[in-house]
Amino acid sequence: MLESQTHHIPILLEPISHFLVEGIQNLPESAPSGVILDCTLGGGGHSANILSKLGRRAKHRIIGIDRDPDAIVRDQVRFAEEISLGLIEVVHASFSQALEAVGDRPIYGLLADLGISSDQIDSQTRGFSFRYPAPLDMRMNTKAGISLQDYLGDVSESELSDVIWKYGEERLSRKIARRLIDLRSRGILPKNTLELGDAVAASFPPAMRHKGIHPATRTFQALRIFINQELNELELLIRDVFPKVAPGGRLAILSFHSLEDRQVKETFRVRENYELPFKKAIQASDEEVEANSRSRSAKLRLAIKK
Repeated sequence: MLESQTHHIPILLEPISHFLVEGIQNLPESAPSGVILDCTLGGGGHSANILSKLGRRAKHRIIGIDRDPDAIVRDQVRFAEEISLGLIEVVHASFSQALEAVGDRPIYGLLADLGISSDQIDSQTRGFSFRYPAPLDMRMNTKAGISLQDYLGDVSESELSDVIWKYGEERLSRKIARRLIDLRSRGILPKNTLELGDAVAASFPPAMRHKGIHPATRTFQALRIFINQELNELELLIRDVFPKVAPGGRLAILSFHSLEDRQVKETFRVRENYELPFKKAIQASDEEVEANSRSRSAKLRLAIKK
């Protein structure tokens, strides 16, 4: 059952909102009406804060896209009034479809929060967490792509091991893959995320099962990234959408994985294209981490289009 309200806490809310809104405020009066493109609308926290700062008479709009249909349903309810006033457009789309939503309007600000939302993690039906016996799905867009259940039912041991290592940096990737394929060969492949988490944990030596993070954490991260082709989506965003940001336009990219952050960092290093207000990534303060532990691994990179 879909909850009507989000419980996702937006990370680095003020630095992101201030940076993007400042860019809008610095535009000349003669600038044509344009947009701030929120590529990962999610719970809508960042966009809501930006709207509150822009005010209801701003001539520039927000376009919020997300490929999660559940998020879109919640945001259509949350922003019903703002949608009716033409302040925000809520669109079910992936990064590769973002420019279709923008049309010929200039992009003055671009935001992408590349993390998974608390609404997705905490859902007992979506399959992102090993805390619940949820179906093995893991798709952000439940209307497209292959589910985790189907993938595990067909993948080879070598490919599975490579995926777990590449996207999760899990040192026991081969052992985990071997165990899962063995369970499949015996007709007892896990049927839900709780069983999958237990199967992955059983691949670890007993002394390692209760140290630090849950032993299935990196494997679940790797499978989620692969099932949703998250790095490929980021490549499309960088290749197709970044170049469409207007000169002087601002980009704010929030990542949670070293592979994602590396792509963004290398892109922004091209100094003939971008000016960097900060040399290093911005991270959550100790106070924010204490209030929201999911902000601990976040890295925010800001850039201004030349």
